[in-house]
Amino acid sequence: MEENLKMKPVHNIEHVAEHRYKDIERFSDKVRSKYKGIIFSSVIKRPSSAAESIELTFLIDDLNNVVFDQQVEGLKLDVSEMAYSSTLPLKCGTLLASEFWTNFNARDEGTMQLLRESLVVHDNGFFRPIQDLLVTGKIRPCKESVKVYFVKAERSVKDANQHVARAVVDLYWAVTDAAHAAVMVAGIVPPSPSHLAETVKRELVARNLVHRRCGEIIDRIYEAAKKVMHREVFEMSGREFDSYLADADFFIKEIDEFVKEHVKD
Repeated sequence: MEENLKMKPVHNIEHVAEHRYKDIERFSDKVRSKYKGIIFSSVIKRPSSAAESIELTFLIDDLNNVVFDQQVEGLKLDVSEMAYSSTLPLKCGTLLASEFWTNFNARDEGTMQLLRESLVVHDNGFFRPIQDLLVTGKIRPCKESVKVYFVKAERSVKDANQHVARAVVDLYWAVTDAAHAAVMVAGIVPPSPSHLAETVKRELVARNLVHRRCGEIIDRIYEAAKKVMHREVFEMSGREFDSYLADADFFIKEIDEFVKEHVKD
C-alpha cells in the first residue's frame, strides 16, 4: 500500500514573507527555465534581510556537466541583467557545485554559514539534504571549524568587555550633564570637565546643598572615562562597571533632588 510522504520543512522559511518568497520563486523559475539542467539549486543567502535586499545564489552543476569559465561568466552576467529588470531588490551570484563541495568538506566557515543560514528556493536534491543534516546536528564539524568558532567566542567575550569599558563614557556624560544642570541652578557658568568636580565640591558640597560623595563621584568617573577615551584602558569587569553605575545612579538622584528643590515651576 502506497503511503503519503510528508516533506520536511524548509529551513529558515520563517524569515521571509510568503508573498516575497513567491516572487523570488518565480524569478528563480525563470532563470532555471532558461538554463535547464545546469542549475542545481537557488538559495537566499540572508533571508532575514530579504525585505530590503535579496542575495540569491545559484549553484551551477559542474558535477554532471562540463562547464567552462566563460559559460559561468556569461550566466552570471545574464542573470544580473535579469535581476536588474526585475521589480525585486535582487543581487545574484553563482557558485560551482564542485567548489561548494570542496569547501564543505574543508568545513569552510563561509560555506557552513551559507548552509546554516540560507533559505532554499529551488533544489534538485543537492543542497537541502546537506543543510538538513547540518541543522539537525548529524554532520560533525572538523577540528579546524571548532577552532574557528572558539576563536570567535573568545573575540566576542573580549568585545563584550570593551563594550563595558566604553559604557563608562556614557556614565561620565550622564554625570557631567547632571552636574552642569546643578551648577547652573546655583548661578554658576558650567566649567570645563576637568574643573567640574572642584566646582561641585566648592559650590554645592561645601554649602551642604548636595551629599559630600557627589564631588568624589565626579572625580572617580571622570578619571575612569578619561582612561577609556585615551585608550589607557580597553577592558573592564562587570563588577567594576557596576560600582560606577551605582555611583552615577546615586549622583543623578542627589542632583535631581537638589534641582527640584531649587527650581520651582
